[in-house]
Amino acid sequence: MKIHLFDLKSEMQKEGIKMIDFLENNFKVNYADTNLEIEKVMLIEEHHLCRPDLISYECYNSVDYVDIILKFNQITNPFSMELHEFMVIPSLSSGLKFYRQDKLSVSKEIFDTKALFLDPTKASQKDIARIAQLQKIANKRANGATEIKPTNLLRNGEVPYMTDGENIIFAPSMSNLGKNSQTTN
Repeated sequence: MKIHLFDLKSEMQKEGIKMIDFLENNFKVNYADTNLEIEKVMLIEEHHLCRPDLISYECYNSVDYVDIILKFNQITNPFSMELHEFMVIPSLSSGLKFYRQDKLSVSKEIFDTKALFLDPTKASQKDIARIAQLQKIANKRANGATEIKPTNLLRNGEVPYMTDGENIIFAPSMSNLGKNSQTTN
């Protein structure tokens, strides 16, 4: 079985590692398209459950168009198909029109939007000034942060939890708990 949508996904780079961007939408259905042709409407039977490849084979004589059937029917999880549910099957030529044809039309300059905000070399002058101001404030305080990062990211030397074999302390670097404080077993 060949999933065409995987071939159309763009690569992204995060922390030096190349990955495939699975969140990218490469199949956009225009249900109002006047050229849209519906080949059939079918009822999901027991042998179709969790098997969109069988539906593809029955409709197109190939298991290679599972992605057209699922995306067209707005099914993101093939395990969510229910018995006696209706599925609308577009003609193969109509279904193929909804693939994003040109991978190069998407800008290749920014692969990871989160990195745009975390990578200081890509930050705007205003953001650089904000980071510098936050660093000045942290330097003035005795317990100021050594690194300016969002609160959901660990700084160097921090750990998410600590254990002594019996007790667990969550976020020990943020905690002012003494030895007599309650911990979770």
